[in-house]
Amino acid sequence: MPENNNQDKSKDLFRGVGKRLSATDVVLDTIKNLLVKKKLKPGDKLPSETEMADSLNVSRGSVREAMKILSAYGIVSVRRGDGTYINDSTEGSRFDPLLFKLIINQDSFNELRELREMLEVGIVRLAVQNATEEDLELIENAFKYTKRMVEENRYENEIIAEAEHEFHTSLGNATHNKLIITIYNYIMDLYIPQIYKKKGDERFGHEALMSHRPIIDAIRNRDVEAGEKAIKYSMEIWKEQSERLQK
Repeated sequence: MPENNNQDKSKDLFRGVGKRLSATDVVLDTIKNLLVKKKLKPGDKLPSETEMADSLNVSRGSVREAMKILSAYGIVSVRRGDGTYINDSTEGSRFDPLLFKLIINQDSFNELRELREMLEVGIVRLAVQNATEEDLELIENAFKYTKRMVEENRYENEIIAEAEHEFHTSLGNATHNKLIITIYNYIMDLYIPQIYKKKGDERFGHEALMSHRPIIDAIRNRDVEAGEKAIKYSMEIWKEQSERLQK
């Protein structure tokens, strides 16, 4: 008798789970799971609309709606007369769902700063290990551009913010890790505009130079310990910047 009770409880755990998903969500969830399990890969062609509808027991309209969503995310592309394919990358997408989630869930600037700090320590470690001479040249060029703008007192039109973005993009690329690069770019897209929203404040430009130079030197010297120290130094500057913004 107790055994039957346990079986009934197990069934209850799954009862109604499927009902909470709309037909469109069933299609989206299936595609997501197939991608996670590597049963679907970039470049693969999806079954036809009718085949997917029959397999998942949903309407063709639900499949069509799911494909529109995945297309907006940059996950699939529909080739007329050929079919629907999993994209090789999402770079062409104008809609970034992860970025929108970060924007909506960000309760305070301090949360964003903490996330950046945690991520950037690992980024510098990887950059020390993986950066090529070409990567170092791009990072150095971004630093030189910032330096020139600061020396010329050019703070109009958020020039320093753009230079900062170029530096961090180059730094992220030096990890040669696509997942990290994607997430890091999202973080900087949120972080930099908030730091540089006070146009004409020359302190931000000088502080960028002060925090970037030790990072570059550590990467060039392949010195992980120096890289970690450089990030800690930058963290102190970022903290002071955020406190200044909140006044």
